[in-house]
Amino acid sequence: MANLPDSLYEDYSTSKLTLPSASSFAPTTTVVPFPDMDTIIQWINDLHNEIPFVSNSALQNLVTHRNTYEILPLLLWKSPCTMAMMLQEIVKIYPHISTPVHSREGKPPRAYNILLLFQCIAHYPETRGYFLKAEMPHYLFPLMDINLTDKPIECLRLGALGVLAHMLKAPIDGAAVRFLMDNGALRYCIKAIEIGSTESKTVSVFILNKILSTNEGLQYCCVLADRFFLIDGLLKNLLVYLSSMTNPSPSLFNLIAGCYAKLSQKPRAREGLWRFPPVMLLNGTFASLFAEDPDAVNYRKQLIRNMQSKVMK
Repeated sequence: MANLPDSLYEDYSTSKLTLPSASSFAPTTTVVPFPDMDTIIQWINDLHNEIPFVSNSALQNLVTHRNTYEILPLLLWKSPCTMAMMLQEIVKIYPHISTPVHSREGKPPRAYNILLLFQCIAHYPETRGYFLKAEMPHYLFPLMDINLTDKPIECLRLGALGVLAHMLKAPIDGAAVRFLMDNGALRYCIKAIEIGSTESKTVSVFILNKILSTNEGLQYCCVLADRFFLIDGLLKNLLVYLSSMTNPSPSLFNLIAGCYAKLSQKPRAREGLWRFPPVMLLNGTFASLFAEDPDAVNYRKQLIRNMQSKVMK
């Protein structure tokens, strides 16, 4: 499994990537170290409090403990009007995300904290079903479609991408993959790959990688030549991006190699890869990364083996 941004995938990685946390922007609040269930429920109720300090403090505490209590996603979902309130926090920033002026006002952090709670709701199997049935990801797509790259705005993009990634956290939910394919989620991932930070690029390619891990997803990405070549072009551009970095991201590199290994499983994709191979993945450009990543080496071997099977035919 590829190493991924730690603030989104606490149990996925062995190496750490530094991502901005909401506490980097939000006012200091008192975090309770070991809350009981009554305290958790009180925090959820306090989300509706009209006093900003009380509401923000409750939100910060819930975010801090979001991975400690498995029941938290269900409590959030079942709590009266809580999901509506959280959605309102996301929707009300839509008019402002087209200008960096909004990011200087300090408003995105609260929405970012909301996105972190959405991530645990999207991951928990029972609430994930509710989340998909309510078509909640549609509210996140505008945050992935932002043309700006300033830090607070980038946090929103990364938080929204993280929600989709948590929907696909192993074991992969076929319903989640179908939802993303049916609703054109890859288009928004492409925007993040093109202009987002290294972390946003990594999470976007993670989402693509998980989609390619299913038969339906692999078919979806390879059935049309234009779609395949779009994905291939993005991955090749990412290889160029990595080659220009002083310290290229091992996580992103691993995911790119994994995507190519999966694409090469499809005969139609092998045709395209044989004619237009990912040269930088096959030559010595990333020798140092391969030396540190046995999984990436296996992906390259699989890619070469599948491409050679095209030649032998």
